[in-house]
Amino acid sequence: MNLLFLGDSITDCGHCFSEDFLGNGYVKMISQKLNDPYCKSVQNDQKQNAAVSGACREKFCITNGGTDGFTFPRIYQKWKRQYSMENWDIVSILGGVNEAGAVMDSGLSENAVSSLLASSEQALYTLLRRLLQKDTRRILLLEPFLFPHPAYLANWMPMLERVQGMIRNAAFMAEPPIGGPAAVSAPDFADSSRRIRLVPLQPALDAYASEHGFSSVTTDGIHLTEQGHRIICGCIFSECSSYIF
Repeated sequence: MNLLFLGDSITDCGHCFSEDFLGNGYVKMISQKLNDPYCKSVQNDQKQNAAVSGACREKFCITNGGTDGFTFPRIYQKWKRQYSMENWDIVSILGGVNEAGAVMDSGLSENAVSSLLASSEQALYTLLRRLLQKDTRRILLLEPFLFPHPAYLANWMPMLERVQGMIRNAAFMAEPPIGGPAAVSAPDFADSSRRIRLVPLQPALDAYASEHGFSSVTTDGIHLTEQGHRIICGCIFSECSSYIF
């Protein structure tokens, strides 16, 4: 099974400089978890049968396609240039925080901001449509996140919410419900029939931070500690384990 992880620096994690090209973040953790020959997470459940345990010994091919600083247009161009000829069972995409960063303190007019977000939405929509056309089994859209630590990043939150709305709209338009987008008032990303799955990350990260402090999950309000990456790994694994095994 082939899994591709696209995104920005949070996905990248120096993967080009690591021996296995997986980096030192959540992508590496997922590879270790999936390729564990003992598959402890399943074997510990005595209710699982031998067929399921056997699936855990399947070789999972993990590719880290993250690049520091990338926005959705650049993520799409990288996929088109490097990965579009391959068939991927699962593609994960984590982006959006660089869109928010490009806008904040930039002095851009509202028209310029709207144009930037429209370009990102079109790029993401196109990427999602291409992946669906190539029969990608599941597409995981990881929601971008931020922390008000340092405090100035609280000013970014409204813009990040706009970016999150843009991501949901691109996903909804790329895979509309039966009857078309006008058939429902709001997208239902929990619908098991959808191949595009929205994976919220902020709630799990915030829950841990509320107990242990922001410094337990983030180094600068944007990037993550080892524990932060471990939480993302858990969110992704919870979302996709049911159709991997």
